[in-house]
Amino acid sequence: MQTFQKDFLSYIASERAHSANTLSAYGRDLDQFALFCTRKKIDFRAITLRQLREFLASLRRGGNAERSIARKASTLKQFYQFCLRENGVTADPTELLSVRVKKHVLPKILTNEEIVALVESANGPGEQETRDRAMLELWYATGARVSEIALLKAKNLDWADGLVRIKGKGGTERIVPLSQAALTWCQKYREIRVGWLRRFDLKDPDSFFLTIRGKGFTRQGIWKLLKKYVKRAGITRRVWPHMIRHTFATEMLHGGADLRVVQDLLGHKSISTTEVYTHLDIENLKSMQVKYHPRR
Repeated sequence: MQTFQKDFLSYIASERAHSANTLSAYGRDLDQFALFCTRKKIDFRAITLRQLREFLASLRRGGNAERSIARKASTLKQFYQFCLRENGVTADPTELLSVRVKKHVLPKILTNEEIVALVESANGPGEQETRDRAMLELWYATGARVSEIALLKAKNLDWADGLVRIKGKGGTERIVPLSQAALTWCQKYREIRVGWLRRFDLKDPDSFFLTIRGKGFTRQGIWKLLKKYVKRAGITRRVWPHMIRHTFATEMLHGGADLRVVQDLLGHKSISTTEVYTHLDIENLKSMQVKYHPRR
């Protein structure tokens, strides 16, 4: 199985242009499946539908969420379709494999008071706090993924028009306008950044957001920074990076933005992915109906 697994990952990397994070997830899913086959002494080429369901059942017992299990099932389907094309198997055992996601979990968001407190908690006079404020302002202004913030290039900021070019999943790019606050703080940080480049005698690196050592941020580094300001803002519940993206999308729809516009700003391929945010704004939709419907 190892050879086919390696070839499959190479195939989706080259043919489907998935992100590094997606490829890593595929690899973990298949490693988990391979371990199951080893423990049960099952040849992956001769596995049955019943045994595949047993694998998924073991994931449930292990505490995996239904959506996570559904993704792993999808990985297996794609893997076996690849093996079928490459003559690794003679039949696709996943053809009738399905996972029904029973519970639709709505995204968690920050309240308006929480997101304002979070962003404004980076309010010190130091250079690093100016950088942090610029990052938080840009993050909330664009709804970018944490990986997109980490990979943001200095050349992708259009200072004249107040725009930023964000490279998303699968190498896709989108143009997102910056708020005036984000633009102002990013310009303040840009001056500090130039000083850091001179201090470290560096040629202008690609990364816009730099650590004090002149290196680009990792996703883990940004998450650590976020935790620091969550605590400073006095937010006691758990906050994770994607909540800023969820909050951005919800606030956009709440403010009256078209769903297609929000889809473009977030870089979603499918409108159905964006539609989940409409459920969070149901009370606003009800109030709009009461206000504007002629039979109110």
